[in-house]
Amino acid sequence: MIISISFVSESVSRVQINFGAGLEAQMIQAYESVLKFFKDFNYQVLTGDLKTIAILLSIIFGVMFVLVLFKMRDLITEKVVELEREAAPPAEAVTAYDNRWQEIKSHVNSFKESDWKLGVIEADKFVDDVLKTAGFSGETMGERLMLISPDQLSSLQYLWDAHKLRNLLVHDVNYQVTHRQAILAIEAFENVLKELNALT
Repeated sequence: MIISISFVSESVSRVQINFGAGLEAQMIQAYESVLKFFKDFNYQVLTGDLKTIAILLSIIFGVMFVLVLFKMRDLITEKVVELEREAAPPAEAVTAYDNRWQEIKSHVNSFKESDWKLGVIEADKFVDDVLKTAGFSGETMGERLMLISPDQLSSLQYLWDAHKLRNLLVHDVNYQVTHRQAILAIEAFENVLKELNALT
């Protein structure tokens, strides 16, 4: 009976163990062949291949880790923005009336009397347009004010005073208005606009 055992290294050797004839010698020969295989094996090539594989795996996992970090950062940023949006009170809507009114009020912030006069006149015209849009009848601002009752407009008397100042400025070019008068008139016009929900 013959058992064949093969070991492969840089050179191929075949060891045949024949039971019944020189068993001890053949076992020694097989042992030496095994030792020679591990002795002659090129461990440097294997080590180099393992290092290359390790480097490639490190690069792959490093890139994946960076991508995960970026994704988590985006998710966290979106969540923070969402929480801030929920926590912040809703901003009041800015209408075309608001923008126009700010332009008119800027005249009163001037140091020139001519700008104060212009602010009062433009504010009166602006309020008159809002009254017409709101459905108050009358051919002129004066007629509309006479047809409006205090129940309809609680700030009616202050509006009358502001409108009278406007008439003085329009019909008497030499009328000298004080800054205080202009400010009070603008405040009266503004209160009416807010009461009519024309301003936020």
